Amino acid sequence: MLLLALLLLFASLASVHGSDSTYYIGAGRYDITGPAAGVEMMGYAKPQQYTSGIHIRQWSRAFVIADAQQKSRIVFVSIDACMGTQILKNEVIKALANTYGDLYTNDNVLISGTHTHSAPAGYFQYAMYQIMSLGFVNQTLQALVNGIVESINIAHTSLQPGKLLINSGQLYNASINRSPTAYLLNPPEERAKYNYDTDKGMLVLKMVDLNGKDIGMIDWFAVHCVSMNNTNTLISGDNKGYASMLMEQAMNGGDDLPNKGYFVGAFAQSNEGDVSPNILGPHCLDTGLPCDPVHSTCNGRNELCVAFGPGVDMKDSTRIIGERQFEAAKALYGNATTIVSGPVDYRHQFVDMTNIKLVVNGTNVHTCPPAMGYSFAAGCMDGQGAFNFTQGIMAGLWVPFCPPNLNSLTPLLALTPP
Repeated sequence: MLLLALLLLFASLASVHGSDSTYYIGAGRYDITGPAAGVEMMGYAKPQQYTSGIHIRQWSRAFVIADAQQKSRIVFVSIDACMGTQILKNEVIKALANTYGDLYTNDNVLISGTHTHSAPAGYFQYAMYQIMSLGFVNQTLQALVNGIVESINIAHTSLQPGKLLINSGQLYNASINRSPTAYLLNPPEERAKYNYDTDKGMLVLKMVDLNGKDIGMIDWFAVHCVSMNNTNTLISGDNKGYASMLMEQAMNGGDDLPNKGYFVGAFAQSNEGDVSPNILGPHCLDTGLPCDPVHSTCNGRNELCVAFGPGVDMKDSTRIIGERQFEAAKALYGNATTIVSGPVDYRHQFVDMTNIKLVVNGTNVHTCPPAMGYSFAAGCMDGQGAFNFTQGIMAGLWVPFCPPNLNSLTPLLALTPP
């Protein structure tokens, strides 16, 4: 079963000021930094990319929002991690149930990862994601679970009457499409609906108490957290973690550490897809020339094709892309005037994506168990795969195998290039 979580924060996100515009709002932040030495990182699937220190610590930022009668509530959690997982969600809900009973459940709690590629792996329950981490790493999982639960506890205990405001704008200089030739394969009528080949929109949700004192902010903007590239071995929240640090420092009076102060500012992930922060694009390491635009190769090889950010190195690029998100979000936050009103509601369901019935060209069909194409192993300009798999290849060899002691699982595919 795959998890499909749809959270409707508010039934009327941008309605005018009404009598039902008061909410109970709480925000909390807690450290979730995992093992900083000897654990494979999650995201690039690069062997031997083991943690060896810390660049920016990982944080969980939680927001509890309830209606004025506190009859319905939601929890939104943004974590500096590659993504949430089912076992992580299960353990968080289990821990919350020990304290709050059925107040916080699978249905009204959403855990969203910023998708940083510079944080410890090993917190998955599926073999596919445990290959690179060489198995399950309980220390990673427990750091995440404990920190998420504590951030929700802080948000719960700080609940107070307040207002929600929204604002939106555009940020143009922090992202590019990392697969522009693939985007051009979309139908012309589809592409004609948009001005750009990535979503440049930024949405800010501002939270204040009834006196207008700041409580917190959630910013949604689409860009991968891969400013720190696959040669990095330092734990990092990447560009969104840096943006959160800047916002919290600015709103909390310039405290040096992001865990000081009442204000909680989350730069959450959005529809990132093929959206890269490496805005200088892909170039060949040996020649400095642009890579082949279709296959992301240099003289037929993919390992030398690498995309670069705007800084002198990856830490500087992280700073620059983080600053640009922070500056745009802070401006939107300061100018937010649209007051949110309406009930608080949510939707959550589990969907078996292997057996969805469809009608295609008049024929009844259904989906099947998933498979990964050969070019999946090629990676992309932000982090190339190994063994010279290239984007767009359509043929190769595959060998089915089952991991030891996991014979009940659908066999995975071991691929070899042509």
